[in-house]
Amino acid sequence: MKEIRLCDDTEIDKVLGLCSACNLGVELQGFYNPNFIIDKESKSLIIDYKTKLKGFKQGKSFHAPFWELNLGSKNLMVKNATMKIYNIAYSIAKKLGCTEIVVHNGFVPNTSFYQGWVKNATAFWKEFFADKDDSITMMLENQCEEDSEVLKMEIDSVNDKRLKVCMDIGHANANSKMSVKEWIISLNDRIGYVHLHNNHGEINDRPSFMNDEHLGLGQGIIDIKETLGLLEKYSPDAIWAIECKLEYIEESVKLLKDLGYINNKTDV
Repeated sequence: MKEIRLCDDTEIDKVLGLCSACNLGVELQGFYNPNFIIDKESKSLIIDYKTKLKGFKQGKSFHAPFWELNLGSKNLMVKNATMKIYNIAYSIAKKLGCTEIVVHNGFVPNTSFYQGWVKNATAFWKEFFADKDDSITMMLENQCEEDSEVLKMEIDSVNDKRLKVCMDIGHANANSKMSVKEWIISLNDRIGYVHLHNNHGEINDRPSFMNDEHLGLGQGIIDIKETLGLLEKYSPDAIWAIECKLEYIEESVKLLKDLGYINNKTDV
């Protein structure tokens, strides 16, 4: 583990104090909506974030918009819209001093052959990186993927140090046919970033999106102690970001302290 951050869940005021007290970084999630990011009002949000982050010395990452975007789409209008949104997100992340951007592939299982989709995604990233420096790493987050193959193939095909995986352990547990352990071993050091939260996995009597509960690290069925040990073994340089609901964030920080991953003496 390289560093630990807290996701702000669009409420930066509620996490910055804890970040500072525990010497943790922050993931900025206020720009998640593609409609909002191209609106003039986004300028005021940039100013607001800049003001609140003034003097903040810890690491910062940025969650890009993701609604209905698809970077491997065969539809050129969808691909171009995704490119436009990601370029805007990149510009905003730069202004806010972020060093990582979390993005979703937009891949929908059972709608595309892996090889064709990855070919399109590779062309997307080659175009995207053509005018970018190496100050920001793009982190591909698993969401609906049923296994690790698309992300694995995509990272290897693009073969660019500016593209890594954001391993979301909750999404893997709720949406995937593979175990969290299998995901980590399969992706190995392709993982550069991790979203940490917990859930009860797939529950058949409710819509699948509700399985993504974003519970605290000590709740749900994911063995967090084992999972963190696997991440330390297979992805030792990854950044960890706690992405549970804000009501569970302090207890999750305390759990990481109790396990020895957060070493300062501040009480939580």
